Amino acid sequence: MFKSPTVFVVGAGASAEAGLPLGGELTSKIASLLNLSVEYGHQLSKGDAVIYHGLRELVDRRDWGQNSFIGSARSVAEAMDLAQSIDTFLESHGKNREFVQLGKMGIVRAIQAAERDSKLKPLDGGHKPFVLTNLAATWYYSLARQLFSGVPADEPVRAFDNVSFVIFNYDRCLQTFLVRAAEVYFRLTRPQAEQLIAGVKMLHPYGSLGSIFEGARGRVPYAPAELDILAAAERIRTFSESSICANEIGALVEWAETVVFLGFGFHDQNVELFNIAEGRMEEFQPKRVFATTKGMSPSDEEIVKSQLSYALTAQPYERAENDWISTNNGTCAELFATYWRSLTA
Repeated sequence: MFKSPTVFVVGAGASAEAGLPLGGELTSKIASLLNLSVEYGHQLSKGDAVIYHGLRELVDRRDWGQNSFIGSARSVAEAMDLAQSIDTFLESHGKNREFVQLGKMGIVRAIQAAERDSKLKPLDGGHKPFVLTNLAATWYYSLARQLFSGVPADEPVRAFDNVSFVIFNYDRCLQTFLVRAAEVYFRLTRPQAEQLIAGVKMLHPYGSLGSIFEGARGRVPYAPAELDILAAAERIRTFSESSICANEIGALVEWAETVVFLGFGFHDQNVELFNIAEGRMEEFQPKRVFATTKGMSPSDEEIVKSQLSYALTAQPYERAENDWISTNNGTCAELFATYWRSLTA
């Protein structure tokens, strides 16, 4: 278990260990889905049929008056190669209602397909859970080991006493894994494991496909064969819309003594959501920060440290004898392997 209050910040690089696409892969998939071409009136010859029929439903039920959805879809598809991520593109075009709607629908369909191709996809037509050992080499296993170590089997809730999660991904990999891991480790029934994980603090600033938990409003099981694309798209948020989570994120970061960034891209708009120091008169004590910086140059790693220092303390980053920001230029699993004693101290 974790002895000090700890917040895990989960980015695309973390879900990539479960087989989900990274930013460039995701934008390419969205481009393919949105490259709509219609012939002979209403016959779709290119692009995703579910998105196309969702758009027709929007128009048919008069939620959308005059529109140029087909042309807009091709415009979004064409721009995807130039986009740093789908989130940054939607933020740039936040005033274009059609682009935002199309982007959200593209996200839904891309993540639906990604979950169905992931290491956590259910087996036997959804009747059997994924093979847990498929994740043995990932950070998910490392996290579970550290969460469950020292926790009495009759008090599994204690595993999550000091942890919360801010998940920047649209997928539900973490929830799905933890339900199965708790089920196996603590010998719980599926409903008991779901109830346990449903009680863990998990924020999705950009939204998700929906809750995986039985009985939840708008429930969408992991890796769904079908889903209501319009309802799911309403649960996806742009950066401007994600600001509704800023106060909750700020409260979690202030509560935490340790903040762990896993597969996080450190885009400015996302780091802004962790800015707890701006406008404060009192001086903040530096927290313990651990972060993956896979593929970054030493220069970029220093910029990341500076970003975090300004967000958390409003002060420039200065190296100290006891450095409070520790980075690992590897995978999330490698960060856990390197710092597992420090993380639980």
